[in-house]
Amino acid sequence: MRSTLLLLESLALTATAFPWAAKLANSDISALQSPSLVKRADVCPVNRPRKGAAPYNEYYPSKYTGARNGQPGTGKGGVQVPAPGDTAHAYEAPSSTDIRGPCPGLNMAANHHFISHDGQTTYNEMVDFAQNVFNWRYDLAAFVATFGIVQDGNVLTGELSIGCNGGQQVPNTGLNTHDKFEADSSITRTDYYLSPNGDNYGVNETLFNYWNDFCNGDFTLECMGPYMRSRYDQSLHTNGNFFNGPLFLFALGTAALPFQSFASYGNEGTPSVSTIAPFWAATRTSTGHYTVAPGTERLPSYWYNRPTSLSFPEIVGQVSDLYQAAGSPAFGGNTGKPDSFVGLEFPQGGIEGGVLKNSTPQGVACLFYQLVTDFIPLSLDNQVLQLSKVSQIFAKSKLTSVFANFGCPAL
Repeated sequence: MRSTLLLLESLALTATAFPWAAKLANSDISALQSPSLVKRADVCPVNRPRKGAAPYNEYYPSKYTGARNGQPGTGKGGVQVPAPGDTAHAYEAPSSTDIRGPCPGLNMAANHHFISHDGQTTYNEMVDFAQNVFNWRYDLAAFVATFGIVQDGNVLTGELSIGCNGGQQVPNTGLNTHDKFEADSSITRTDYYLSPNGDNYGVNETLFNYWNDFCNGDFTLECMGPYMRSRYDQSLHTNGNFFNGPLFLFALGTAALPFQSFASYGNEGTPSVSTIAPFWAATRTSTGHYTVAPGTERLPSYWYNRPTSLSFPEIVGQVSDLYQAAGSPAFGGNTGKPDSFVGLEFPQGGIEGGVLKNSTPQGVACLFYQLVTDFIPLSLDNQVLQLSKVSQIFAKSKLTSVFANFGCPAL
């Protein structure tokens, strides 16, 4: 109750500066910490050897971008996905032995066999999927796939579990691992230390409905910055172990997905809840409330991808814009109780006293480069994920050309 009052008081003070705060102040905040969560499995299934993605039938190359084997595609989109008649990529619900995790896009890809249906994927599968389904440009597809594997996968095999470890040889890997890809104050997932049953990766039904109400069912970039700030504030005021590390910027990148990638026709379409809901495993009831079935993410019927490809510089620019639209939230964390925030010191990434000194697209890109090629701070007490030499070599082999034009200092 005290946390709720603190949050409401803080929002009342900031309502003038942030018009969205008045809307949040009138919401039932207590409901946000009463999540509807059902874990798919108490024990992580071991899926070794992995099954692999369904191959692209040569009859359909013109229906996608032609990306194969981790190489660039054509970048020509605006086509229906899955292609009519492409039954190999029809939706198939996951079984209890299939792994699903915190990324709605990868869950959807597995359910449509664009990556391995068992949830154990590879660099090549992810790069091909991102280009063929969403029509991301090769540089963005390569960055996201590399980022995931360096943080949570096996750089020697180029493999990644999209949820729990699932038998990967490297311990403490998989996208479910806390404070790497999965982090606090995400769009629709419960903070790790606030989850009543350890599920910090499944869609939180209450949060999905809150998000829908906050944005009035229209998930534009104009709404997503203030919404991400509201989630930051909720964590700050209710989670004594809240940590907002530099990977918050990656979360802002995912906040651009409803508009840039999930809407039919992407940035030329409308990111309405009717289109976005299937990506979050959400179904509308007769009352207008949405129920969720985590792990059943899918493409909407008669869905078309972006006509033009989405590039890495474009998404970095939008992360910069979203960060500023969210009020440039401080990096750092609480020290055991709500509202005990201490700023993060991470001078290597341009963060001092919790403040990102350069929040321009160039500053954001160079912070990403630091995180994917050197080390990542995981806590206030200098606990870091130090990337191995093998990981650094893997990342630089994939991304040197991606960052070439940003003028980032050599590491």
